[in-house]
Amino acid sequence: MSEIPTEDIGLVTSVSGNRITVEIPKGGGCKSCSMKGLCGSDNKPVVLYFDTDGQYQVGDKVNVSVSSGVRILSSVIVFVFPLLALFGFFLIGRSFMTELSSIMFGFGGLLLAFAVIKLLDKCIGKHINFQLGGKHEDMP
Repeated sequence: MSEIPTEDIGLVTSVSGNRITVEIPKGGGCKSCSMKGLCGSDNKPVVLYFDTDGQYQVGDKVNVSVSSGVRILSSVIVFVFPLLALFGFFLIGRSFMTELSSIMFGFGGLLLAFAVIKLLDKCIGKHINFQLGGKHEDMP
């Protein structure tokens, strides 16, 4: 399976020598998603920094891409992993605890999963490779 990069449109917010700062606003899907609080969106734009030799100015729109594999893996980590932890810890607890205790043990696993996701975000999130695709030309 080939990885097709997924592109977003960002806005250059500052230029300092060869380093630019690009903000990518949250998409329309984020605004209407009922689970936006779980992924930490808070309607804050994603801020990225790029070293470039291109001629960019504040206000330029640019294409920013990341592989679709990274997006899919991120979705699995954020949405599937906590559910697996919840049910996994419940099933483990069920084998040697009462039902109420195993339910609480399952929710403990859910909290543990959220803590692991937070750590993964801090450790791995900085190493996701975003690509600057150049200036975005507005379509008429």
